[in-house]
Amino acid sequence: MSLTTARVIGAILMGALGWFVSDMVRPLMPESTVFGWFNHVNLALGGYVGWAMLVPKDGQDEANPLAPLSRGLTAAFSLASIAILAQAVNEMLRLSMRLRYSNPLKALEDVFRIIAEYGAILLHPTVIGPLIIGTVLIAFIVGMAHSRWR
Repeated sequence: MSLTTARVIGAILMGALGWFVSDMVRPLMPESTVFGWFNHVNLALGGYVGWAMLVPKDGQDEANPLAPLSRGLTAAFSLASIAILAQAVNEMLRLSMRLRYSNPLKALEDVFRIIAEYGAILLHPTVIGPLIIGTVLIAFIVGMAHSRWR
């Protein structure tokens, strides 16, 4: 993947969106939640998704004016999935350090329970709405930047 202006714009904007959505999630989590690097991890994941997924392929935007919508929805789903997985594995590691699991398989099973819990929180309208709308808008911006600065 080459360094282009569109990729940099996508990475910066998606990273900022990852941080913003992380702040929207905080009030929905239990009071006892220790967030630590929560925002920073989601900023990095958002930057990666913006870099890797939002830049149009050659000729894609010219053929279909709704291609940014498709790229935006795909990027929103990808960012949500990767972020939930990363945070669930982090939580499992935190619990395993407190010796909550009797064997490694129990820890891996618990990752899926944590993913379901975090996924339910992510489906709250104040979180999923800005994530989808923001990602689609960023995809349109990246598409315009790509057509302008190739």
